[in-house]
Amino acid sequence: MVDQMTQFAGRTAFVSGASSGIGRAIAEEFGKRGLRVVLASRNLADVERVASTIEGASAVQLDVRDEANWVAALDTAEARHGPLSVVVSNAGVAGSVLPLAETSTSAWEWSRGVNLDGAYFGLSHGTRRILASGQPGHVIATSSMAIFAAPAGSGIYIATKAAIVGLCESLRAELVAHEVGVSVIMSGPVRTNIIEGNLERAPSGVPMSDMSSQAAHVRNGLAPEVVARLTAEALGTDQFWIFTHPELENRMITRNAEMEKAIQWARRALNQ
Repeated sequence: MVDQMTQFAGRTAFVSGASSGIGRAIAEEFGKRGLRVVLASRNLADVERVASTIEGASAVQLDVRDEANWVAALDTAEARHGPLSVVVSNAGVAGSVLPLAETSTSAWEWSRGVNLDGAYFGLSHGTRRILASGQPGHVIATSSMAIFAAPAGSGIYIATKAAIVGLCESLRAELVAHEVGVSVIMSGPVRTNIIEGNLERAPSGVPMSDMSSQAAHVRNGLAPEVVARLTAEALGTDQFWIFTHPELENRMITRNAEMEKAIQWARRALNQ
């Protein structure tokens, strides 16, 4: 296998949600490994400050909910740095964190727009451009290990993050004959501003829950630089799942055990 650092050095990478947290750390790690990185974020001034600290990087404004904005941002990235080889669809929000029966349609539409529509636009348009280049590439999206043990009040967040896994699994099957890898970041608690920034990002009038306890949990989370290193290590490989917290494996074990019991129940019920 060609070493991924050599394979992607000098190539163009696009990272959304790159003004802070996981996205910023990934952009910085890619830059250290010789990629030409384009950082994208809703707030251009913020992401320009980050890009100025990364050699050869540049910044673009991107509201991930807007497909036309994606097309324009990717056009700009390729005009500045050449054909895309890597696209990371990372931007996300925590959502309203309210019980489903109390969640407004506006909260659902906002969360879906950022988390899921954004991932769809990034994966679809990113893949299309990488395939058009005729060069090897990699597309990555950020999901969450929370989908394996959904806590109360997280319904719309879990729904969008679980759907991202489905998109990535299907895309992997579609690209099996191409030299384009697919990975999904399954993060546990990571030190980001996803909670603190939730209120300021939410459109006016979207009901929100008090998230002080979640904020404290995130503040004690994994350093985003660790997630970035794992993500960079996956480039150019067939590593689909990028688990940031192996110690949370029990979430999957418990869920699978419950499903196995349900299979046995169905067999008994069908044979009655």
